[in-house]
Amino acid sequence: MNHLQKRLGYRFSSPELLLNALTHSSYANEMGIPDNERLEFLGDTVLQMVVTRHLFGEYPHLREGQMTRVRAAVVRKESLAQVAEVLDLGEGLRLGKGQEQSGRHNVSILADAMEAVIGAVYTDGGWKPAERLIMTNWREMIDTQAAAPDALDAKTQLQELLATEGKTPQYRVTGEGPGHARRFEAEVWVDEKCSGTGEGPTHRLAEQQAARSAIETLFSGTIPARPRAKPPVSAAPRAVGPRESPQWWWMKRRPKKP
Repeated sequence: MNHLQKRLGYRFSSPELLLNALTHSSYANEMGIPDNERLEFLGDTVLQMVVTRHLFGEYPHLREGQMTRVRAAVVRKESLAQVAEVLDLGEGLRLGKGQEQSGRHNVSILADAMEAVIGAVYTDGGWKPAERLIMTNWREMIDTQAAAPDALDAKTQLQELLATEGKTPQYRVTGEGPGHARRFEAEVWVDEKCSGTGEGPTHRLAEQQAARSAIETLFSGTIPARPRAKPPVSAAPRAVGPRESPQWWWMKRRPKKP
């Protein structure tokens, strides 16, 4: 617990909150104790608010739709799981017997636990510590997404570019080092050839780097943008019949002369 608090950059006044944040429902059901879902709900709201405030204050040129896309990209489960892996949150999870084998690296479980930890920090220390935790671990991700708000992520780019040729990329990832300082190396293979490599603190970031490298190699750095939605076609105004006009309604209501 002390090592995790150090990685979080926050020491709890009530350590039981952190313990609760790390308690998956599978473990809670076995032991008859509360799980982390309420803290998860709170943490999701705090994360959304911190990211929204940062985007609104630091990127006045972004339109509402662009801010929405950037926020969605950085608060999705995959992004939460990336941060959780960097913080080595999985090692501290309390899991039931059925989840013990694979749950510590499960994207959904890691993402939920990360939100719960944010909620626990907010409950224990208030807005400032929670904001500091989020901006320390999300700022680079937010700024990267905000720099190209209409661009697709590298893996999606590569997937779509290869799909036009009837091909599919295959990723191979290896990791080494202790849990809190593990480094991952990824290769992306196309047509049984290694087309790109990458590395990072999580296997997902390593895959993104490898995909970006493959785009540079295979497509000269082509970066397709998200297609913009076409504005809705305005319907032609409907003709108003004589019985629907204000004049007809008024004539109907007007008392007849004797």
